Amino acid sequence: TLLEQVPGIQMQAGTQNTARLTIRGIGSRSPYASNRIRAYLNEIPLTSGDGATVIEDLEIWETGKIEIIKGPSSALYGSGLGGALVFRPQTRYNQFWSGHAVLETGSFNLMKVGATLAWNDTLKYIQAGLYRTTSDGYRQNSGFQRTNGRLMVQRSMGRHQLSYLLNYTDLYAQIPSSINYESYRNTPRLAAPNWLTVEGFQQYRKWQNGLTLTLNLKQQLKNYLSLYAIVNDAYESRPFNILAENSLTAGIRNRLFYSKNNIAASAGFELFSEEYRWKTYETRNGIKGDFLTGNNDRRYYLNLFSHFEWRPWPKTQLATGFNLHHVGYRSQTRTAEPSWSTTTSYPRLWVLSPRLGISQQVVPLTWLFASAGHGYSVPSSEEALLPDGTINENLKPEEGLNLETGLRSSLFNQQLKLEITAYRIWVKNLLVTRRDVEDQFYGLNAGRTIHQGLETSAVFNFFEPRHLSKQQLTLSLSHTLMDNYFVDFYENEEQLKNRQLPGLPSSQLVALINYQTSFGLSVSLRFSHINAQYLNDQNTLQYPGHELLDGSVAYAPKQGWLKSLRFKGGIHNLLNTRYASMILVNAPSFENAPPRYYYPGTPRNFYLGVSYHFD
Repeated sequence: TLLEQVPGIQMQAGTQNTARLTIRGIGSRSPYASNRIRAYLNEIPLTSGDGATVIEDLEIWETGKIEIIKGPSSALYGSGLGGALVFRPQTRYNQFWSGHAVLETGSFNLMKVGATLAWNDTLKYIQAGLYRTTSDGYRQNSGFQRTNGRLMVQRSMGRHQLSYLLNYTDLYAQIPSSINYESYRNTPRLAAPNWLTVEGFQQYRKWQNGLTLTLNLKQQLKNYLSLYAIVNDAYESRPFNILAENSLTAGIRNRLFYSKNNIAASAGFELFSEEYRWKTYETRNGIKGDFLTGNNDRRYYLNLFSHFEWRPWPKTQLATGFNLHHVGYRSQTRTAEPSWSTTTSYPRLWVLSPRLGISQQVVPLTWLFASAGHGYSVPSSEEALLPDGTINENLKPEEGLNLETGLRSSLFNQQLKLEITAYRIWVKNLLVTRRDVEDQFYGLNAGRTIHQGLETSAVFNFFEPRHLSKQQLTLSLSHTLMDNYFVDFYENEEQLKNRQLPGLPSSQLVALINYQTSFGLSVSLRFSHINAQYLNDQNTLQYPGHELLDGSVAYAPKQGWLKSLRFKGGIHNLLNTRYASMILVNAPSFENAPPRYYYPGTPRNFYLGVSYHFD
């Protein structure tokens, strides 16, 4: 993926709807989703009240720009020990009509069709998009159907602006689940037998709405006020029960921004509230049976933030900020006996996180930088909820201190852009997931860890800038060297000090070479290497790692009647490597069955596409 080309980021995807994103090794212990990371679509949070972020919901054609904040050092976005992702949808401000349409097909009956249409004048901007993606999947019981819709409206009112964003996702995805080592090696296309028997699946409809008022109070002073509401209605058929859940989220976020000469400052708050309800039912070979249990959860937080940048000298920039976070939730549990229910609440917590940074130009086009920041991730209600239905009031938030330093430079007449960052993160009150039975998870504070590493990215253009209009040959390298280990950690009273954190490779490399001609043809080769990683906390089992090679060709005519068309095609996994696309860390074993650690990756497969653009 595009995110994997950023050093320090690892993306694992078991299926098209089961993914885990980690930043600098944070979040690797989350079983099936991205956790410990905050994500926003403009000012609308993509992270739910339980801390989970489902970035795979986003349609890549509508993603736009991505701002990435790595490590526990964000002063603006709150509870995210791993960092934050901010997606900025692309807007086109050409006069009157513009848009594009896309059609793609590929292996496993992949089909994608969609279009975006926009209209703009001096006072208003309207953009609407609709995309549909379907696939049979490589494995048994892995069919996938997703519809994405988006509406963006912006209206100018004198010096001020009012904008509205609606993002809609309709998903139906079958679940093949993970498999054991023997199946992974010999029959990777097979689904896990228990999930295949009930034809397990997940489906949901999600509406994300945001209204933002931008006030240009003065030339140097702006205020951004956003109101948002999110509705999610989900249903999941599983071998052990059926889960029905829905949530309603409402919030307000305000950010005041001031900029003048050598000073820039932001300050604001975010108030978030979520009502989350879930029920479980008996499963009768995939058919919903009698009611079993239910929960009504109320989650809320208040986030106060500030960020200040000052350039005291032309070659020096200082930055500082803080984040004050207040969180709490209440849970009411009901069982099949209507007369029995319990209500418990998590203690109200206040967490203060400061940040300090400096950037210094040492020679033209070369900067040295350093920063220190504190971050945290509060326990989700699922982690705090014990098997007996009560909340573990002694559960503490994970906290981390991040130190980093590095350089950014442009060399050889700006043909080489280089960035190197060294970091070290100390994490305490590590939250680990316990799984005593297949459908029950809960969290415990289990110790301390250290995450340290070296991140390197380089982009070299073989042609000097004056020749770029004719042709380009670029080589991009992204390398992450990591050492993530337990400092103080107990597993069933066994001290695991100095053991490596499972699910994280010590080295990851992505190399991309691209050649683009003057007449619109481009050819790319992408090589990725993932080093070995442990499967469990004891470091007794190991996945050996893998290498993948992908190739693609694109053609965008520069003139003639075809100049509005873009053609592309490619082959994933050119060498047909057998690999695991996702690892289930500390996979449990029930009823003497072998643990299921592996999600098999796809074999060699292809895709073709054409898109039409006009403005």
